[in-house]
Amino acid sequence: MRRSRAADQARRALRCLLAAGAAAFCLLLLAAPAHAVEMREGWWLQIKGAACVQGPKVLLGDIALPQGEIPASAWKEMAARPLWNSPDRTGHQTAISRERLLSLLRFHAEDIAGACALPAQLVVQRGGSVIGGPEIEQRAVEFLTKQGQALNGDIEIKDLHAPDAIFLGNGRDRMEIVSSSPVKPGRVNLLFEVKGSDGKVQRRYAASAFLNVWRAVPCPTRPMNRLEQVNLAHVQFKRKNLAYNDNVWDGTGGPWRMVRSVAPDQAIRMTDIEPVPVIAKGDKVNLVFEGQNLRLHVKAEALSDGGVGQAIQVRNLQSNRKILATVQDAATVVVR
Repeated sequence: MRRSRAADQARRALRCLLAAGAAAFCLLLLAAPAHAVEMREGWWLQIKGAACVQGPKVLLGDIALPQGEIPASAWKEMAARPLWNSPDRTGHQTAISRERLLSLLRFHAEDIAGACALPAQLVVQRGGSVIGGPEIEQRAVEFLTKQGQALNGDIEIKDLHAPDAIFLGNGRDRMEIVSSSPVKPGRVNLLFEVKGSDGKVQRRYAASAFLNVWRAVPCPTRPMNRLEQVNLAHVQFKRKNLAYNDNVWDGTGGPWRMVRSVAPDQAIRMTDIEPVPVIAKGDKVNLVFEGQNLRLHVKAEALSDGGVGQAIQVRNLQSNRKILATVQDAATVVVR
């Protein structure tokens, strides 16, 4: 009985090991590159993801970038090597998958096909020019950096999503970057616009980035409770990311009081504070009735807070009636 149980346990363990081995083998197959690159005496070729060709044939130099140590004379000769036909008309494009690209290279340049690193797709345009991914990202960073200067903080650009390539039709076309809304901390949406010589937008490409903006902002040194007047002795400036702390108070103005409680080290937002009211609820005030030929003074009680020029409800202490009056100063409300 014990031997049978031990044998069953051994068989189960063996099956688990075989299953784990099979899974690991499958992962290795999935992780293996679709096309291994061969080094040729210290050099290899990186095939671009986007390229423009100027003639009827795609040249190797149009689509490839030499990597490593390759003699200039050897590359000049290879770069002029014709491959397959380019798109039939200026401005037309052809998209070639990695599998098709490998097949074309093996057919037209079998001797060096193995030394080429292939992208997932190659897009070829007849005529014009192309702006590559690195330059697009650089322009986006420069745009955001310039726009972000008005935010008065240390800028950090993260999670940039931009087109891999942008094609221009001719030398008179230009690319401009615009934001769909004012640049502010957090996720920023951009548009890359290709404009012709007439200034009209021909194509638009969407992009986005996350903008961290670090700045020293007011934070309580101890809990600050609702309706408590803000005392700068209990406030210190700490470096915070405005992407996660919007509408932050800049520490000026006032006097202020808390609208809601804020814990220590948390940024104080403008929605957390309000001006200290000139008249507070429960205050005894002088209620003035002003008419064309009449001016009366009676005592009243404020039923709500209010600042100068605001209308608040008060209770006439003589008649006990509730009246809407305008705050004139810390001791007077007026009904006209």
